[in-house]
Amino acid sequence: MSEKDYEVGYGRPPKHTQFKKGQSGNPKGRKKDARGLKTDLRAELGQRVEITENGKQVNLTKQQLMVKQLAAKAVKGDIRAISKLADLAIALLGPEDEVQKPEATLPPEDSAIIDEFIKRKAGGSTDA
Repeated sequence: MSEKDYEVGYGRPPKHTQFKKGQSGNPKGRKKDARGLKTDLRAELGQRVEITENGKQVNLTKQQLMVKQLAAKAVKGDIRAISKLADLAIALLGPEDEVQKPEATLPPEDSAIIDEFIKRKAGGSTDA
């Protein structure tokens, strides 16, 4: 197929504007050793620090220490800490820990049958 037979359209740019073989589309792109904010944040929060808790040396990550301090402030009554902790818990754990099943309601006919069965088992007499 010659260049004159090549149909230009969506997803088919003209040949002279296409990248040449071996040529990058972004020659000044991200450097190989460059890291993003997400990577840096994850590394920083994962670093371990040593603290004294109840007279003992404890080795925790910075993330664990942040959650522990936020919870301690919330327990002391800090409204902002309570709000942040509640928002965090809802976002990560969901609005409820356990889903309560709604109690099933039976039609009156079924309830009457069950009540009659219970009376018979208990030794009560019925006029049926």
